[in-house]
Amino acid sequence: MMSAASELHNLLSARFVREVIGPAVKRGATYAELMVLFESVQFGMMEILHRHYELAPATAVSLCEESLHSAIERFAGARNSAGR
Repeated sequence: MMSAASELHNLLSARFVREVIGPAVKRGATYAELMVLFESVQFGMMEILHRHYELAPATAVSLCEESLHSAIERFAGARNSAGR
């Protein structure tokens, strides 16, 4: 059984791809342009963590790094289970 956090992740990830990334790719976005979008999202999250939640900048960066590490693990796991 999938955890509530995993279900939410899958829902948000699919929605982000469908509503933001997919249309950008269909319009011809390069991978470099997608990386700018990715950096913008990361920066926005650090700003929200710092300004709204009053986390120290180093803490906001650390949380984003942990999040990226989790995404890497999820990506690797999906590739391993698919045999790719």
